[in-house]
Amino acid sequence: MPVELRRGRHRNNQESSVASAVKILNYLAHHLGLKDFSATDMLDMGCGVKFTQAFLNEELPIRKYVGVDLYPEMIDFLKKTVIDPRFSYYHANFQNEMYNPNGQPLARFQELPLAGTQFDVITLLSVFTHLEPKDYVSMLRLLRKYVKPDGRLIYSLFIDEFTEGGFGLIDTYQKVLEKNSALAEAPKDLKRVVAPFRDLDPSQPLKWALYSEAHARELIEGTGWEVLSLTPPPASWLQHHFLLKPC
Repeated sequence: MPVELRRGRHRNNQESSVASAVKILNYLAHHLGLKDFSATDMLDMGCGVKFTQAFLNEELPIRKYVGVDLYPEMIDFLKKTVIDPRFSYYHANFQNEMYNPNGQPLARFQELPLAGTQFDVITLLSVFTHLEPKDYVSMLRLLRKYVKPDGRLIYSLFIDEFTEGGFGLIDTYQKVLEKNSALAEAPKDLKRVVAPFRDLDPSQPLKWALYSEAHARELIEGTGWEVLSLTPPPASWLQHHFLLKPC
């Protein structure tokens, strides 16, 4: 996989990238109560390349995999090089201030080019972490029609809270703050304000889209989904994640 088509913190080390994908897929299967994905039709929004590499290179079982991404060159490459009937890929020109500022507003998308196909599992890892509230809602509404009645949707996001394991974005942010701030001795809750939503670094738009737990839950209401769980980061390779079912 050409390095210029990869994304994420392991983009320059393909072996590490695939290993992290295997770790995440195994975790997701366990989190969903599955032995593996051998009987699963998966829709992967913001797919990137590493799940495809993990499934194919490591021969992980999957019944059907559909990847959707706003990066056209990567999607074209995957379409040309992945010769396996279980795998298909589609480009979606979603507007996003970080990745695709000149795209079409997400609210304008009424459907994806999937001909009404429904899936057992819809995954969005490192997608909601870069979505502002209006797009958070639009994405959930858009995906509702593509889930089977007993299917599940799982997505990661940044929640503005400290975690027991210390793996969350705010845990890391606090460590940097304590290292560099004169307020290092002040109580944690005096150093920050938990807003419903904030773009943590406006100089890098939507690199860290940060939500209070209450607002993250409020935005789900009325989108056709019901919350099953919100899980804190199990490790440094996955942030908070919601598990939803259709309602």
